[in-house]
Amino acid sequence: MNSILTLQLTLILCSLLLTVGIITYLKHQMKLIILPIQHVGQKLSHPLLEQPSPIHMNDLLQTNHKQQLLIFTDTACPHCIPSLEQFLETIEQRKLNVSFSILLKNGQKKDQELYRDNQTNMQIIPVDEQLIEAFQIQEFPYYIMVEDDETISYAAPFPDGLYSRLPAK
Repeated sequence: MNSILTLQLTLILCSLLLTVGIITYLKHQMKLIILPIQHVGQKLSHPLLEQPSPIHMNDLLQTNHKQQLLIFTDTACPHCIPSLEQFLETIEQRKLNVSFSILLKNGQKKDQELYRDNQTNMQIIPVDEQLIEAFQIQEFPYYIMVEDDETISYAAPFPDGLYSRLPAK
C-alpha cells in the first residue's frame, strides 16, 4: 500500500513538473509571437525610413524633379511586372501626379525601352547590386519615395499606402 501511495505521489509530482515546463515553454513562445514596436503591419519597417537617401537623386537619375518614387525591380522577379502594371493603371485611373523611375536589377541597356511611352515620364535604369544594397532592398518589387530634401518618406514592397499621399494632376 505504501508503494502505491509513493507511486501516485511521484506521478503527481512528475505531471506537475511537466505542466510547469510546458507553461514556461509556451510563455517563451508567446513572447516571440508578439511583435516588437519596430514592426509595422507584421513587416519590419525599412531601416532607411525617415532617413536621408544613401544616394543623391541628381547623381542617380539626372533629373530635376523634386519628389521621386523609386521602384526597385528585378528581371528574375515574377511579381514585378504585374505589380508595375497595376501601379501604372492605378495612377492613370486616379490621375495621380508622381515622378518615378524603375531601378532594374540585372537590367541591360535594351531594357530601358521597356514600358516607355509618351504619357508617363518614366525612366528605366539598370542598377547593380551595390545600389540595391545601399537602399537595403531585400525583396522585389520595392517602392521607395524620396522627398525633395532627399529624405525617404515611404518604403514598402507594395504602393498601396502611397496613393493617398500623391497629389492629383
